[in-house]
Amino acid sequence: MDPFEKLRIIAIRQNTTREFPSWLMEDVLNIADSPEKYWDSIHLVEKLIEQINEYDPFAGAGCFDTSVGIEAIQATIRKITLH
Repeated sequence: MDPFEKLRIIAIRQNTTREFPSWLMEDVLNIADSPEKYWDSIHLVEKLIEQINEYDPFAGAGCFDTSVGIEAIQATIRKITLH
């Protein structure tokens, strides 16, 4: 599956099932809809896919928590869009 298509699918799924913030969906979908613009940052797009897949609104709440919080996702989005 194309990484940009995968990003779209995972973001929508997480938004509907795991409380991924709607206010961040526009940024994520803009990346997913612009593969020609962000292809040079494909390694960051793949990282973003992993982060969104592991997103948890309560990230960091446990001692051995491996989930990803919104701050890490926002940082990756900034890297992609400024790259």
